[in-house]
Formats: sequence, C-alpha cells, structure tokens
Amino acid sequence: MTKNSLFLFIFLFIFLPLTSFSSNCVLDVEANGMMQFDTKLIEIDSSCPEFSINLKNTGNLDVKLAGHNIVITKAVDFEYVTSIVNPAEGLDNGYLPKDSKVLFKTKFLGPNETTILKVDTKKLVKGEKYTFFCSFLGHWGVMKGDLVLK
Repeated sequence: MTKNSLFLFIFLFIFLPLTSFSSNCVLDVEANGMMQFDTKLIEIDSSCPEFSINLKNTGNLDVKLAGHNIVITKAVDFEYVTSIVNPAEGLDNGYLPKDSKVLFKTKFLGPNETTILKVDTKKLVKGEKYTFFCSFLGHWGVMKGDLVLK
C-alpha cells in the first residue's frame, strides 16, 4: 500500500462515518400555510447526543395571524400542554409558559423564517411516546406528529 492510498484509507475510515453520523442527527421540517408539517414522524437515533430540527415556515401569513413553531412533549402530556397555551405568553415563547412538561420549543416563525431546535437526546427515553406540534391557537389539532428515540 502506498503512502497516499494509506492516507486516503485512514481519512475515509475516520471521517466518512463522522459525516454520516452528523447527517443522521439533523432533520429539515417545513410548516406550510395549510397548517401542515411535511412529516408526521420524527425518528431520532439514540447515538445522536444532540438532534437538530431545522424548521422553516413556508406559509405566507404574518406571524401574528398564523405563525408556526415546534413544541415537543411526552404524548401523555399533550392535552395538558395544549391547555396551557396562552397568547399572553408571547410569540417568542410559543404562547407557552415555562413548564416542565414542555420539553423543547421554538418561537413562532413568520413567512420564510427558519430556526433550529436543538434536542438534547439525554432528556428523551427509548420506548417513551412523544408528540411534536405547533402551539399556535388551533393549529395543534392538525399540526402534530409522533417523535421517537430509536
């Protein structure tokens, strides 16, 4: 084996898995003007120490009329969390107060805005059922899905 081919082998052996690993720890999600996410299931690989959800609002209504966000909670806490939604908490808080049952959340996004939700996977448990949803008033009835740690 030549010196160059040895270097190439080592490079591919070490860095290629890291590239694959990082791409498994990121997901792009779009929220549209029809009150829909483009996915109903988010699967997180337990090997990811942190999982990033890149959220983009592809709708065209002003954030105050129909902003979109992502909130993650245990499935058993979904009804409770939606019951504490309160516009007085503000757009930047996703209309939600600080509450231990709200595991992760983003602010509301207006048209073509993006944000990244960083999910600390140590706060999730394999086998637990989680729900992700939009906490804008009335959106969570249809803008929701399942999240699982694999």
